[in-house]
Amino acid sequence: MSFRGGTSHRSERIASVIKRDVSVIVDSLSDPRIRGVSVIDAEMSRDLKYATVFVAIDGDDKSVLAALNGSAGYIRRQLAETNSEMRGVPRLNFVIDKSQAYYERIEQVIKGFHEDDEKHDG
Repeated sequence: MSFRGGTSHRSERIASVIKRDVSVIVDSLSDPRIRGVSVIDAEMSRDLKYATVFVAIDGDDKSVLAALNGSAGYIRRQLAETNSEMRGVPRLNFVIDKSQAYYERIEQVIKGFHEDDEKHDG
């Protein structure tokens, strides 16, 4: 479910379906370039014609991301087949989810403060 901005209930519901189904489709791809991909979130445009799919990638981010975006049309067709009740399947754009790296960096900074405090107290 998307929490990245103000969204309607319908938009959140569609984003949730896209996140779930794209994750399954990506896992089933036979393209050897697309490995170690985790679908983190999906966010819909206001008109529901575009979906940004946030992914975490183990390995070479740029080449895997390029392969994903190159496969976006195929993934979109697979979405259409699995979700025949969806009025229109949005165009997909895959981007690296930076939130995990951000939270890890914050955690490192906090650990650094605690270690500095222990050094000064000890």
